[in-house]
Amino acid sequence: MKIIFIILLLVNIAYVIGSQLFSEEQNGLMPTQVNPEKIVLVSAHENCLIWSDFYEEQIQYALTVLSELFPDLLYSLEESGSTTMFWLYISPFPNKEAANREINKLRNLGVVSFRVKDETQWKNAVSLGMFYDQKDALKQLRETEKKGVSNAKIEDRSVLLRKIIIHNPTQTIKEQMQKLVEQFDDTQLVQGKCERL
Repeated sequence: MKIIFIILLLVNIAYVIGSQLFSEEQNGLMPTQVNPEKIVLVSAHENCLIWSDFYEEQIQYALTVLSELFPDLLYSLEESGSTTMFWLYISPFPNKEAANREINKLRNLGVVSFRVKDETQWKNAVSLGMFYDQKDALKQLRETEKKGVSNAKIEDRSVLLRKIIIHNPTQTIKEQMQKLVEQFDDTQLVQGKCERL
């Protein structure tokens, strides 16, 4: 009799535990009640600073400066169109060393330049600047010639423009960006809305 009593007691305990576990699983599957007054809709857009009108050489320098000043800054890059610009340059040299020698010579004359590093026909050319206005390019050419550089040329080029989109900038970043933009000719900074990342 004791054995039957103990067996029935164990069966009842197992039944109660099993029914509670099953009940908790069912409650977990059922949706909880939602209070519509507590639902907050989140906008698909956020505040952004849009720094635009960079050509390729400019954007590389801008990204370097941004990473140094704001290492944790959240931003993205997008194309913003294309335009015709006037490129002041010295024709490509046969190799990197010859181009670097020319750049050192120009540096000694006080002319800012850099070697073109792409893999196109312009590899090892020496760039002296990109200009939106042909008059500015001609003016710079004349100043370069006065310093003793006689092999510079101007060519009009179709240039892809890009923009940097800074997501959710703080007030401090906005203020510092205004100062930074002044160092980049022909770029502009506007505040706007952009897609949330």
